[in-house]
Amino acid sequence: MKYVKGTEISENGEMATAVLHLTERMEVLSSAVLNGGHAVTDSLFIMQVPHDFDCSDPRGTMEAERIRLGLPEDAVGMMTATEVKYVFTATESDYEGSNTFAAVTAGLSNQVVAGQVLDNWEKRHEISMERHRALVGTINIIGVSPVPLTDSAKVNIFMPMVEAKSAAMAALGYCETGTTSDSMAIVSPIGDNREEYAGTGVSLGISMARSVKAAVISNLVKRADYPVMGTFLDRLESIGITLDQMWDASMEIYLPNPNWDERKLRKMFDEKMSVLCQDINVSSLVQGAIALEDLGNKDCICAMPRGMFKEDPIHLIADEIIGMQIAQYISGTRGIFEFHRFDRYKPGIIGKAGPFIDDMLCGLIGGVMSFIYTVLFDNEDHTSQ
Repeated sequence: MKYVKGTEISENGEMATAVLHLTERMEVLSSAVLNGGHAVTDSLFIMQVPHDFDCSDPRGTMEAERIRLGLPEDAVGMMTATEVKYVFTATESDYEGSNTFAAVTAGLSNQVVAGQVLDNWEKRHEISMERHRALVGTINIIGVSPVPLTDSAKVNIFMPMVEAKSAAMAALGYCETGTTSDSMAIVSPIGDNREEYAGTGVSLGISMARSVKAAVISNLVKRADYPVMGTFLDRLESIGITLDQMWDASMEIYLPNPNWDERKLRKMFDEKMSVLCQDINVSSLVQGAIALEDLGNKDCICAMPRGMFKEDPIHLIADEIIGMQIAQYISGTRGIFEFHRFDRYKPGIIGKAGPFIDDMLCGLIGGVMSFIYTVLFDNEDHTSQ
């Protein structure tokens, strides 16, 4: 990239800073901590700070780092908690004559879906700290355009850059779109004949998106930063279905046995669900049902006319097949009979769920309850002998 003189990593104890040197002074539009907004410079840097960094004076901290590095006063600086010396990546892309450059640091603590209310901090902190034990972060992106840009084009090119970042995360299995502290900069030459358009439909935007996506993926793969999936019970809870609700549904059609203590039944129910959470086959079928429910709600199931899914069409039997397979896998033929009993009555949360979710729950709950009944009956038979 003719405008990039080079990059370097400057270590300072356990911390490190990535520096981007340009071949000439260029225009920068950024959300950077130091000299953010509009700037003109030949130097940009991404400074690593501790995960528990006291951010009472971030500009002062960055100014001190700029001086240590011997960079000019107009240098543009970003901040990250990711370990820069491991995950700083620079990439170039060419598309129809547009040669673009992207320099990226990426880590996914404090992950978030754009527009999502930032609640459930305890769960977020748990995931963030799990990622922190590997390498923590923020996604900082510096893109370099090969041509001068108007102000509107500078803003326009942020769209393919942001979308490329999210596409990179999606390619690795994330539903999140970034972190709460991401920062971005677009660098372009000073000059006339400025490009007015730089979105996802023109060669410049396409080339920049490819540069950014490749760099973000490279960084996340370097640090083995993949989604923290949890168990299928976590996935069910994320869509509003809890273990307590599943237990309540099972009790609605439970036929009391005077020899069985319901507290023992609940203990066995929880323990069996916990064991199944480690089973990749049950987990796959549960997640498959959740994914199909989502596709159906979006009218994206192949061969199904729009609007039909919400009517739970009679000829849709794939949902029942999933439910029956889960029940059979857990408890054999007896599990299938219990699946049909739950499917007939649809107690509790089951009756409120959509086509794939309700049958999946019938199979999961029915299979577990059938397993419990079998264990208890077998113990009674053994005792009587």
